[in-house]
Amino acid sequence: MMQKEPGIIIGSITRLLGWMFNRVFCVIYNIVQSNALGVSIVVITVFVRLLILPLSLQQVKSSIKMQELQPQIKKLREKYLNSGQNNPETQKKFNFEVQKLYNQNGINPVGGCVLAFIQLPIFMALNQLLANSYRYISVIGDAYKVLAEKIMSIPGYITLVRPLAEPKVPSNMQIDLRLLTDMQKVVNKLTFNDWDVFLSKFDFVTKKQIKELLIKKESLENFLGIDLIEPCGIKWPGVIIPILVILVTFLSSYLMAKMTEQNQSNDEVSGSQQKIFLLIMPLLMGFLTLNLSSGVGVYWITSSLIQALQQFCVNNFYRKSKGEV
Repeated sequence: MMQKEPGIIIGSITRLLGWMFNRVFCVIYNIVQSNALGVSIVVITVFVRLLILPLSLQQVKSSIKMQELQPQIKKLREKYLNSGQNNPETQKKFNFEVQKLYNQNGINPVGGCVLAFIQLPIFMALNQLLANSYRYISVIGDAYKVLAEKIMSIPGYITLVRPLAEPKVPSNMQIDLRLLTDMQKVVNKLTFNDWDVFLSKFDFVTKKQIKELLIKKESLENFLGIDLIEPCGIKWPGVIIPILVILVTFLSSYLMAKMTEQNQSNDEVSGSQQKIFLLIMPLLMGFLTLNLSSGVGVYWITSSLIQALQQFCVNNFYRKSKGEV
C-alpha cells in the first residue's frame, strides 16, 4: 500500500535523516557496494547514539542512584503507607517525601521518558525513509528511475502495470502511470510475486533486460540477504530481524536491571514490575518490528547493543568511583 506523506514533524525529521543517509550511503557505496545500505544504517545509528549520549548517560546514572535510594524509599513507604493510615493525605505526604529525596540526589524520575520521546520520532521517520528510500538516497533513486524508464519504454505498458498498481493505491489517492515519478512509486511497491506476474508477459530478451535492472535495485536494498525496504514479516529470512530485536532488547533490559541492583532490599512490587518489563518490552518491540521495514530493525538492534555496552561501561565507572571495585 502506498503511504501518505508524513506530517510536519516526522516529515522534517525524515528529510533530515534522508540528507544524512544520502551522504553516508554515497561514501560507503564508493568503498564497498555490497550491503552499503545496511552499513549506512549502522553508521547513522552510531551517530544518533553519540548525539543523545549525554541523555543516555544521565538516564543510566539516575537508574543506579534510584536503586541506591530504595532502602530509604522503603522506610518512607513503611512510615506513610504501611502504617494502617493509608489515605489521600498520607499518600500525598509519601509522594512529597519521595520527590524531595529525588531532588536532594539530583534525580529526575521521568528522565528516561525524555530519551524515549526523542527516539520515537527518529524511529518513525527512519521507517518512512526506508519505505521510500529511492526519494532520499540518490544511488537507489537512479536505479528506480532506470527501471521505471525501461518499463515505460515498452508499448502498452500501462495495460500491463495497471492491474498490479491499482490495488496498492488508497482510495483517496490518484496515480498517473504516464508520469515517471508515479511509475517509481509503483516500482517501490511491487512485490516479488508482482514482478513474477509482470515479467511473465514479455519475451526472453525484454524479461532479461528488466530482470537485470531489478537485480541491481534489489542488491542496493539488501543487507546480508535481507531486504531492508520491505517489512520483516514472519517469512524467512526477514523474520530473523524481529527475533534479534527481541533477544537484543531483552539483553539490554536485563543488563539495565542487573547492573543497577546496588542492594537486595527492593520490595516485591518493584521486583514484579521489573520482571514484567523484562518480558513485555522485548516482545512488544519484536511485534512492532514485524510490520516495519527490516532496516528499522537493524537500527534498533544496533542501538540496543550500543546501549547495553554503554550501561556496562557507565556502571563499572560509577562503581569504581564509589570505591566498590
